[in-house]
Amino acid sequence: MKAAIYQGPKQMTIEEIKRPSIGPDQILVQVKASGVCGTDVKTYIRGHRFFEPPCILGHEFAGVVAEVGSEVTDYSPGDRVAVAPYVPCGFCHMCQAGHFELCYDKSGVESGAFTEYIAIPKEVIERGTVRLPTGMSFSAGAMAEPLACVLNGIEDCRLELGDTLLIMGAGPMGLLSAQAALAQGAGKVIISEFNQERLAKAAEIGAIAVDPRKEDLKEVLKRETGGKLAQAVMVCVGFAEAVEEAQQYVAPGGVINMFGGLPKDSKVTIDPGLIHYQQVSLVGSFGFTHIQYRRAVELMANKRIDAERIITHTLPLEEAEKGINLSVEQKALKVMLVNEG
Repeated sequence: MKAAIYQGPKQMTIEEIKRPSIGPDQILVQVKASGVCGTDVKTYIRGHRFFEPPCILGHEFAGVVAEVGSEVTDYSPGDRVAVAPYVPCGFCHMCQAGHFELCYDKSGVESGAFTEYIAIPKEVIERGTVRLPTGMSFSAGAMAEPLACVLNGIEDCRLELGDTLLIMGAGPMGLLSAQAALAQGAGKVIISEFNQERLAKAAEIGAIAVDPRKEDLKEVLKRETGGKLAQAVMVCVGFAEAVEEAQQYVAPGGVINMFGGLPKDSKVTIDPGLIHYQQVSLVGSFGFTHIQYRRAVELMANKRIDAERIITHTLPLEEAEKGINLSVEQKALKVMLVNEG
């Protein structure tokens, strides 16, 4: 089978590798669609401590069950599924406290998704595999993972019905966050972004799109909230300066969510008066839970969120490196790799 092999920073090859075999409690999924995400891009550019080359990247995927082990009874060949790349154990201290995304003993797939077939272990079958509803595409199924991450982030923002959310950055995760917030009853979503194509997409999905080079973002917030500012600010870019800037946009009692990961050794200056006297919470959101993964599929199935609308490029697996570079250069919003076979 074919696979896109990450060989190190800015190096990727397409190779023929051995198709994985499965045990009696596993299934084999033929990957039909896999999304290129920010982690794939960062790994390709500068490496990542979790992905030692040579390896296969990609963790957003959906496909068709090709084989089932002798002990598997819930799935059959031909089933269309979306698969989470990892699931929590359910028993460790973090899981017992409800922080499933911080599980100490996660189980996951052994391979990345930029390939043709993936073996799915028992734990992921039980807690992280979801049948695609009739009419849902494989590309939509592959969007379940990033959407689940967004649902986690929105929950951490502690928004109430009618609240205003400011999102800094209209990349894929920022735009998904806007859709999720609006679907869950946010009064207004304001998105700050420099890229004009991404701003247009933000306006298309119902957000108030602001280019801070052309408009004073704080004045826009005051106008839209009657002077209250944003109840929550999601920083969906990976810059410490953006976190510092966000502090001037949040309302008393509000939340600043560092949703975008920052480079190692980053430093952020925080106004202690904001935290103490204004009772602003600074939080972070990482990953997703198996519950949010299933909810993501349900939200798309019920037409509450159209995650596919942010996909701008669909490429064959053989063009994985091209897709990553399109993302690096911001010539693509979301790239989906597909296997037609």
